[in-house]
Amino acid sequence: MAPERGFEYYPPPEVPDAWQQPGGTGQPEGGEQEPQARPPMTPERRMLIISCVLIMIVSLAFILRSLVFTIRHVRVVGIHNVSWQQVALSAGLGPSSNYFNVSEQRIREGVDANRYLVYERMQKIFPNTLILYVRERQPVASINYIGIAYIMADDGMILDQTRNLAQRESLITVSGLALRDIREGKPPLSTKPGQVESAIGLVQELLAQGYTQQVEDINLSEPTSIYMTTKDGFSVHLGDGSQLRAKIGTARAVIEKLKAMQYTGGIIEATVPGEATYRPDSI
Repeated sequence: MAPERGFEYYPPPEVPDAWQQPGGTGQPEGGEQEPQARPPMTPERRMLIISCVLIMIVSLAFILRSLVFTIRHVRVVGIHNVSWQQVALSAGLGPSSNYFNVSEQRIREGVDANRYLVYERMQKIFPNTLILYVRERQPVASINYIGIAYIMADDGMILDQTRNLAQRESLITVSGLALRDIREGKPPLSTKPGQVESAIGLVQELLAQGYTQQVEDINLSEPTSIYMTTKDGFSVHLGDGSQLRAKIGTARAVIEKLKAMQYTGGIIEATVPGEATYRPDSI
């Protein structure tokens, strides 16, 4: 095609290839570069890296153990008179107790070693909470021995000794025991078989029926012939320690009926479950 009139035509300048220029790289501008070879890792450098990683892992584990997994929240269920701090101390828990290292066997042994407590179970809540379920022994009876009153719990455990009469007013007096040993932290021992077992069974049944506050004394001189005296002045003959639930229930019903009839005092024979006879003191 002929150039337009009035304009001159100049061909575009030739641009030489980069690899044809002196000092050229042999690749077009912007092209991929060959990767430079890295120096090989020396054993000293590798050991340094491994050591740093190990230090970081150990430091992290220490922080987690100290700040995250340390037992910081302790809750105790089942106590009324004993503080949760006493329970935690008995269980062997301290500022350094760890969530993963808590041993239920050790906690059980520690709690059971406290004469006021009985271990039941525990619950762990991740990451730093522990719930302890315990039963607090209830003082229900008083045993006199050589001028000292020993406080007995519902399961026979001796909790304390006292000479304070006021402290014993709300407790049942257990009399007639042929004791050969009595001390805090242990059940009493008797030379006559069946006495202590009958005493424990009787106070537990009175607790179950909510009748401990109405009983003043139980006499176990003869385990096969148990007498129970109420604060209303009635003496109840229960016989042996068998079928106590039915015997005590029968005696309670008779006592309420006698009180409604304005009777006070007397002897109730309740040795047979479901049957009872009454004999006034005056006869």
